[in-house]
Amino acid sequence: MIVVFGAGLRAEEHRLDAFAKTITPFLGIFAENRKTPNRAFTLKVRIEQGSDIPAALTNVAAELTVQVPDQLRISGPVLGETFTLVRDGEKIWISPGAKARALLDGAVSGKDLPAAEKKFKLTPFKLPFNDKELNFLPALFSVKDVGYQSLDGVQCRVEDVTLMPELAKSLDSGGWIARLWITPDHKPMRLTIARKGWNIVLRFDDVQFAKELPADTWKPTPDQAGDVLNLEPKEYSRFLRGINRLSAP
Repeated sequence: MIVVFGAGLRAEEHRLDAFAKTITPFLGIFAENRKTPNRAFTLKVRIEQGSDIPAALTNVAAELTVQVPDQLRISGPVLGETFTLVRDGEKIWISPGAKARALLDGAVSGKDLPAAEKKFKLTPFKLPFNDKELNFLPALFSVKDVGYQSLDGVQCRVEDVTLMPELAKSLDSGGWIARLWITPDHKPMRLTIARKGWNIVLRFDDVQFAKELPADTWKPTPDQAGDVLNLEPKEYSRFLRGINRLSAP
């Protein structure tokens, strides 16, 4: 249940400030001239529910770790199997390798990875905005206070977020709306995204930022080391598209 507090009942920061403080730490990591010392983040996330999401995938833990400029670690389900996919600069590997090879070769009945992106190339991670645009990005959204809700004992501020009407119209964005649960230390705890006929609910069980992650982050664990497959960039692209297909409307 979401509790709505009337104006004046509690002193609180402006809704736009709460939203900006939640998304800016992520955006700042990708800035060319970073003002934050952090260059990495880790998300532990699961799908609570969603349109066309198989029951076997709901509430299954996944983990995303990014470190600029070119390191990525994803652990989670793809086509009924749990994989760890890692990019460490120009080196890419996946585990368990035998199951990954079977998917790439089309040897698993009823489980086909998407085709590779034809023009895919390994490049440093970068958002399609310059630093000045990143600074103004939060202002492109319309934010509405919904109230407060406790999630696992954490009192979260709940906000509905949409693109500014003029921008949404120019981009033909499809009329989506997001609802964001924000912890007192300005981290996302739940996110819903909905549009006509489609929705997804994501739960963030842990969000961490770091200046730099240990080198072992990008290496197989002892349990994985015996079953690792090195990937070519286009094979890597196929797995990324397979993961993306789980959440695409």
